[in-house]
Amino acid sequence: MLLLVGCVSSLLLPTPRACAPCPTPSLARCHGLSIVHTTPKELTGVFRRAEFPRMGIALPSCSASGVLSTAVRAGCIGVLAQLGLFAAFKRASDPVLSRAPGYSAHSAVAFVLMVFSAAFGLIGWLNPPATAGTAAGRLLVESNSARWLAATLLGFLIAWDIPTCLHIQRLRKPDMLGHHIAMTVTAIVGAVYLPTHYGLYYMGVVELSSIPMTAYDQYERAADVVSSLEDISPQRLQRVRSIRDGLKGITAVAFVLVRAIDFTRVTLSKFLPDAVQVLRAPSTAASYYLPLQFMIVSSACFAALQLYWFSMFVRISLTQRAREQRKKKRSGNRDT
Repeated sequence: MLLLVGCVSSLLLPTPRACAPCPTPSLARCHGLSIVHTTPKELTGVFRRAEFPRMGIALPSCSASGVLSTAVRAGCIGVLAQLGLFAAFKRASDPVLSRAPGYSAHSAVAFVLMVFSAAFGLIGWLNPPATAGTAAGRLLVESNSARWLAATLLGFLIAWDIPTCLHIQRLRKPDMLGHHIAMTVTAIVGAVYLPTHYGLYYMGVVELSSIPMTAYDQYERAADVVSSLEDISPQRLQRVRSIRDGLKGITAVAFVLVRAIDFTRVTLSKFLPDAVQVLRAPSTAASYYLPLQFMIVSSACFAALQLYWFSMFVRISLTQRAREQRKKKRSGNRDT
């Protein structure tokens, strides 16, 4: 796992370099893992009311010409990681890994990717540029960091995630595949047509809830495997079930806070009003109309999907609780 993290960091992150001399007194930038200094002289028109700090962390970025190379590099990392972990888990002595090496490898790669994406998006979202003080600044000013994140996820989705989900039966779920395809289209729009500051939230911050969810899915399957073994110790079975149940609670809390509440809040109170305002502005270029309209529809659909998943999660939890109560009641009747 640590090796996979190191590979992702070394291959995706650009090498930090020293800042070049500032060409003009109005702007100084350093592209790498460094600090951006921006003075307000160039921030005119719709950006004049910006109230954000003038100093923020500069995340890795790419220009429009670097989208394809970033996506290809990310896709190669995903495929190589999947194949390498598949081979390692297939030879593992632990049946939790060896019985379904493809699924376990996918869980490991997804976990690292979700941690990386969430950290990247959270840093960028909490350190907005000075231009993010207006709706036009949040939507129409290109964010090369959001473009880089979108290109990275695009490569992982096309080369690794979707093919793996189609190949592994446990991952071949219509709602998940539909979500991955929709995310692929969204990543294309975010990398090519509308690399907006909101991309750091929708493709980064929201993955905070996917971290415990990925771990829970793996431990849920591990509990099924361990319980089917004849020579397994009761202590290990109890330990795996305890971790699974703990992750289930963490996943539920994270999903409610991030997906059901915050995702809906940002979409309904921030993104949609900004998008409608920009679309109505006469100064908005016609080339932005179609990407903005697509993002309005997709964000509303994603918000509805989050609420659907939340309702499904509640129904499953209530069903499982009722089943457990019936089991306890039947066992109590037998004891009496």
